[in-house]
Amino acid sequence: MAHYRHIDPARLASRVAKAKVIDARGTLNADDWLGAGWIYRTPGRP
Repeated sequence: MAHYRHIDPARLASRVAKAKVIDARGTLNADDWLGAGWIYRTPGRP
């Protein structure tokens, strides 16, 4: 099981210099990450 799926993006945003994430496997909830102010990209998807 991928435990990183359960990371709270809002909480994590305060711990990084730039809120950017590349979801190479497409397993994260894009709405959660975008809603927390992250730049979210998934290769191969618009």
